[in-house]
Amino acid sequence: MKKVLAIIGGGVMASYFGEACRRIGYESHYFSMADGKVDNGEPDFFHEINIFEKDKIVGICKEINADGVVATTELTVPIAAYVADKLNLPGNPVEVADVITDKYRNRRCIDGLATLLSPKYIEVADVGDIANADMRYPIILKPVNLGGKRGLSVVNGPDDLQAAFDYAVSSFRKGETPTVIAEEFLSGGMECSVESISYKGRHTVVQITQKDSSGAPHCVELGHHQPAPLSDEDWQKVVRGVCDGLTAIGLTDGCCHTEIKVIDGNVYLIEFNARPGGDHISHPLVKLSTGFDFIAALAQAAVGELPPVDVTKFEHRYSGLYYVVDQTKALKPIFDRCENEPWCVKKNYVADDLTVLTRNDMENTNYFIYSSDEGDPVRKILASN
Repeated sequence: MKKVLAIIGGGVMASYFGEACRRIGYESHYFSMADGKVDNGEPDFFHEINIFEKDKIVGICKEINADGVVATTELTVPIAAYVADKLNLPGNPVEVADVITDKYRNRRCIDGLATLLSPKYIEVADVGDIANADMRYPIILKPVNLGGKRGLSVVNGPDDLQAAFDYAVSSFRKGETPTVIAEEFLSGGMECSVESISYKGRHTVVQITQKDSSGAPHCVELGHHQPAPLSDEDWQKVVRGVCDGLTAIGLTDGCCHTEIKVIDGNVYLIEFNARPGGDHISHPLVKLSTGFDFIAALAQAAVGELPPVDVTKFEHRYSGLYYVVDQTKALKPIFDRCENEPWCVKKNYVADDLTVLTRNDMENTNYFIYSSDEGDPVRKILASN
């Protein structure tokens, strides 16, 4: 009998799950409003519905005999957990999923861990809270429950606090209560993201990605590279720290995109995101660098039939993505001809004019994806010029 997967959402990540279902022979069902549906990766069935009508989704899932439910964004994580719980399907505890996007709560959960550290942090209702906390500058201000660097600013002194606070608050949806977290800025080290899959309480780190950052004020991501060039010792420290952190925040099933910094052999948490990594990190970069079909594995985990994941049998290749914008204009000559290179997997051309990237918007930005057996080909080209 073909397994039936309910996919909560209709965006790009949902389309990846639809494509994965085809690869492994599952029947896919999107649950989304029509204006949120992406045309590529067509599902077998589309249910036009407001995703916040959770009990209606439960009813439809009963009718189609859904075997599993997956979330595609932070917004859909609690919805997927609710549906899975009502249908007695694999999923995260509802009480965990409801608060999993709360950065302040997650930092409180890992307090005391020796393997995953935090900078000094406080929850902020107004800028006066920061002055009273005696925090050292620079600090980062960001919304407490939004991912993807939305609303984030690096603040170098008290004169910039109000503008950064207002920027964070402006990122909230209408009607939401804006709450901000302030953290002392972690300087130096290597910024990474970690893709993991959890199954019945057991966590497996699938890949670690090095990030290129624009730096202050908004720390926009300009590139991603797999695997991150960490020493074996630091790699294992990341694995231990992230797995300990996932247990501490109560995540039991599904994926997590965890952002960290490795500084002098210590692993510091930036944030947890209980969904696949965007910017093509979870797909196709993970498959290009490891040979492991991460999205298909998440579908298998959701229906309760994930085979054992043996990371020692993964391929060891190199993959990555470069955004071509004003901050990375040295890449423009490579971008102009990259489609002719054997290492080029995809070129996304939007415009010749390079603008400053202030917020990641993948499909509306110039970028290219590489894959190679011999390291990052782009760095080699830049080094030879």
